[in-house]
Amino acid sequence: MNAPSPPTPEKRAASVRAALARGDLLSAYDEVVRRGDTSHPELNYLEVLTLARLGDTERGLKLYDDYRLEEMGGVDPLSLKARLLKDQAFDAPTPSRAGLLEACKLYAAVYRRTKSSYPAINAATLAKIAGRPRLARFLARHVANETAAERRSGYFSLATLAEALAVLGDVDGARDALERAMQAPDADVGARSTTVLQLRRLIAAQGDGHGMESLLELIEPPKVAMFCGNIFVGGAELEADLSARMREVIEREDVGFGYGALAAGSDILIAELLLERGSEVHVVLPFAEPDFLEQSVAPAGESWVARYHAIKEKAASLTFASNMSYMGEMEQFAYGSKVTMGMARLRARQLQAEALQLVIVEERGDRTLSGSDVTAWRNTGGRAEVVIAPTLVRPVMPPPPEKPPVERGTYGLMFTDYPGFSKLDERALPLFWEDVMVRAARSLEQHGDVIRSGNTWGDAIFAVFQDAPTAAAAALDLCEELKKVDCKALGVREGTAMRIALHYGPTYSGYDPVTRRTTYYGSEVSRAARIEPVTPSGAVYVTEPFAAVLEMQKDHPFECNYVGKIALPKGYGVYPLYRLTRNPAAS
Repeated sequence: MNAPSPPTPEKRAASVRAALARGDLLSAYDEVVRRGDTSHPELNYLEVLTLARLGDTERGLKLYDDYRLEEMGGVDPLSLKARLLKDQAFDAPTPSRAGLLEACKLYAAVYRRTKSSYPAINAATLAKIAGRPRLARFLARHVANETAAERRSGYFSLATLAEALAVLGDVDGARDALERAMQAPDADVGARSTTVLQLRRLIAAQGDGHGMESLLELIEPPKVAMFCGNIFVGGAELEADLSARMREVIEREDVGFGYGALAAGSDILIAELLLERGSEVHVVLPFAEPDFLEQSVAPAGESWVARYHAIKEKAASLTFASNMSYMGEMEQFAYGSKVTMGMARLRARQLQAEALQLVIVEERGDRTLSGSDVTAWRNTGGRAEVVIAPTLVRPVMPPPPEKPPVERGTYGLMFTDYPGFSKLDERALPLFWEDVMVRAARSLEQHGDVIRSGNTWGDAIFAVFQDAPTAAAAALDLCEELKKVDCKALGVREGTAMRIALHYGPTYSGYDPVTRRTTYYGSEVSRAARIEPVTPSGAVYVTEPFAAVLEMQKDHPFECNYVGKIALPKGYGVYPLYRLTRNPAAS
């Protein structure tokens, strides 16, 4: 049977644009990089646009130049470079006035060349923020007067008018334009997200003494929810009551995206209500599906199993926090919940939306795992909407599998290696040891209080950290330190540096009779080891669980930029990976 032919560039471009419109930036990126070659200008443009919306400004600027997008002409490709420069300026700890004015100048040049209102309004807003009020008013008036308000239609035309009126101080006029924009057929999530970001930047620069916060309320994208709650058997009257109350919450909060497991009772009930509303549901299971069904769904009855499969068929995605079996540990459920919470927050950040938690729990449910989820969410600055249930009938749970008599924990896992090591001249090996491995050891020593274990073989390093943030800090410090290595003296290509991979997951720990030291092992360690070979030289790649858990740390100084679904070596599967960097704004 012949494999289906790949879509035409035009169909692929349409698919990418559809994903961008619904705010599914990861799917948009996955689709555009599947094209293989880079000979189609529109797809090259869409790749860079997606990176810009994902916040990966550095990579976007590089590819913009590599693809020579300026040669495409047209307002969108020409304006994209200015957008990237604008984002770069805002990424600084304090927005760079020089950078903002550089982006403003480029937007203005595109406006003069194309006469389009899109670069004009961006130039106006940047001029306002950068302290050039006369230029801002001049450009904003041109935009506002270009087409009469009553003759405008379409989201972007009306949103552009609203932004121009906001720059001119006419908040009432801007509100009227945005109200009309929200009625347009193309008022999709992706479009609203970009407008929200622009208005937030304008408000941050001039304060809200002008009442502009009210404009944001009109266009904020739907909220992203992590859902959870108690497992229960159910009953028509109970479910009708809980459904009515949770349905009101979902409508009031305008929840458009939900992330959670599908345990019987609360999880399934909330997921069904989200699907009923037309919201996206993303299923995140803590461990292998057969074990999850046995432990968390089937005990409540076969009807819940059927409902589980019905939701799964309609879900936008299915993710496993870990592929391992259930080991009889409640910590596995807690780990899955933490990953799920972080994934919801990652999606909310991409959409410029609010993340919240939807919970159905008994009044004394703070003593349950779901109650702990609420506490964890609130302790990291999240808002939870809790529906209190009456006393629930709990299913008889199966006995957990017998726990192995071996210590287990959840840790940050690091694997590294040095590209080209196996081809080094024998005479260069002592230099490699001194300039690379000794330098690496000194860097890691700075984090010695949080490293539980470390080991080397050849050019490789394996280290276990207490948690994700400490692993992230150590990895980036190591990455920077090893960029100082003298590549010419070693005989390797200039710019060669360590490949570093990070994962966060549950592992065994035990005594290694060979090294006579504590060692860490398990399927999640193997998973971390498979990521390092696909990591570029000088980069730090992390798994989705690592990025999600990092997102649960309040005000962390890191960025995780999506690099796509990558096939891991030795047939280990395809996994979404992120590139870890420091957040310039947190410096």
